[in-house]
Amino acid sequence: MTTDGTQYPLWTQDQAIAYEAALEAINDVIAGYSEQIWLEEKSPAPNAARIAWLEMRTDQATAVMHSLNVTDSANVQQVLLEYSAMVRARDAAEALAVAA
Repeated sequence: MTTDGTQYPLWTQDQAIAYEAALEAINDVIAGYSEQIWLEEKSPAPNAARIAWLEMRTDQATAVMHSLNVTDSANVQQVLLEYSAMVRARDAAEALAVAA
């Protein structure tokens, strides 16, 4: 708050947009892991180790999401790059599987 009582946001619009995009990418990755867990659990012979690994990855992504700070631009950008790459890789693999 300024001396005249005016309040300004603690972050910029660009920071807010990047932060929201990073959260969206994390949520997309979590959704992908959740789908893989569901598919594994409904398979005739579920692989418990794979399910545990996917659950661990989901927990890690959730922890990253909770630790993200809108004003930490460098970290937000890193998370956005990493998780967006994970989403693109998953989408590309799914596209290849459909094409095959």
